[in-house]
Amino acid sequence: MATVNNGRLSSEIFVFLHGFTQDSNVGGGGQIAKYIASLFEVSVEQPNLNQPSFNEFSVSNAIDVINRLYDEKQNKQMNLIGASMGGYIAACYAERYPDRVKKLFLLCPAFGLVARWREFLTDDDLEKWKSSGSYSYDGRQLHYSFFNDIKEKHSPYPQVSCPTSIVHGKSDQIIPIEASRKFIQEQKTKGLINLVEVDDDHYLTKSLSQIIQSVSQFLL
Repeated sequence: MATVNNGRLSSEIFVFLHGFTQDSNVGGGGQIAKYIASLFEVSVEQPNLNQPSFNEFSVSNAIDVINRLYDEKQNKQMNLIGASMGGYIAACYAERYPDRVKKLFLLCPAFGLVARWREFLTDDDLEKWKSSGSYSYDGRQLHYSFFNDIKEKHSPYPQVSCPTSIVHGKSDQIIPIEASRKFIQEQKTKGLINLVEVDDDHYLTKSLSQIIQSVSQFLL
């Protein structure tokens, strides 16, 4: 196993950001976090982004969660590993706080969220969501503030200025790979971003060995 300079590890941390729900298994979920922990012989932070609850989840609230972690860790630079929604949140965070993020490693990141939601929600659906305040998602209630937050406060394709590696399944039906391709097209610093396209779906269960190889080469 490769070794890492102790001085480097004393000045940075590794953070895994889960998908839309905390039990999301995109990209092997916690398996990648466990591998990184073993590779670097460090703890990988895995904050619960569904705070104060899933019903009240929003990207802005998730960014607040990461900020609290940053403060708790005495302002150490972060390597953010994000899956699906967590990947989008990681990129949003890196856009807002570029000096706090060293690298991004993203698994099927959920770029272009508003347009994606509009593909399966009619105007009537959105109006009902807005008036009732809640929408049933996977058996859970999600407040309309989630949709309003991503529509009004966050770019669908955040601008990032740190080295970024993306692994995305070419057969992803939840967040099509075109979202990651467009993310790169929209960037001012395209040279910092690498996209690995794999023959897999959104959960990347067939690509764990490729993910492990990619994350090893990228984060070391």
